[in-house]
Amino acid sequence: MYLDEFVERAGRMVFEYEEPLAYLEGRGFTKEDIKRFGFGFLKVAKIKKENSPDYKKLHDETYGFRSLENRIIIPLKNILGRVNGLVARSIKDKKYNLYLLKEGKDIGAWYGLYEALPHIMQTKKVFVHEGAFNSASFSKVFPNTVSSLTSFINDQQYELIRMFADLIILVYDDDEAGQIGVATLKKRYGKYIETVSLGYEDANSCLQKRGPAGFESYLKSKIPFLLQH
Repeated sequence: MYLDEFVERAGRMVFEYEEPLAYLEGRGFTKEDIKRFGFGFLKVAKIKKENSPDYKKLHDETYGFRSLENRIIIPLKNILGRVNGLVARSIKDKKYNLYLLKEGKDIGAWYGLYEALPHIMQTKKVFVHEGAFNSASFSKVFPNTVSSLTSFINDQQYELIRMFADLIILVYDDDEAGQIGVATLKKRYGKYIETVSLGYEDANSCLQKRGPAGFESYLKSKIPFLLQH
């Protein structure tokens, strides 16, 4: 897919600019984390032209890829590690845009699924967060962690994740949207849904306030033992 090359270039270039590095490090991510979680950044976004409906749609939705510039690029990958969507996150505020290729819409898109898959298959459990930064933060301690990208899981996402996990553990934000999402999903999927509360607004704010060591010990004290293994 043509986005793989774009994401690989953004992952290299993020280390060339002070602003995105300072932003990500301020969110609690080391340079090693930035590589591991695939975060990228580009001043100028160029994607090799491809004659496909997906390419044209992405080109039009991003105004010739301009809305991918000067933003943190967060790749979404399928189970084979190929990019099937992007999140473009503003450095200045909480605004972000989600762009999915047709495959991502058809089979369900998750942030972190490719990296988390071996750990999900081993434990048969998956921790699900709303945002990518929360998922990346949490996965520093529990690597069987993904992001649903919103406070909900659609049918395509559910069918995909249930191929590998017997239990979905929601760690949604402690706000109205997160609470509604939890209630809706528990009602919809019943016994396959569990929830945990961190006692913080979200996982990334917990990481920022406690630091890596304190964050790890705090998570392990808050997550019931049976859900950890």
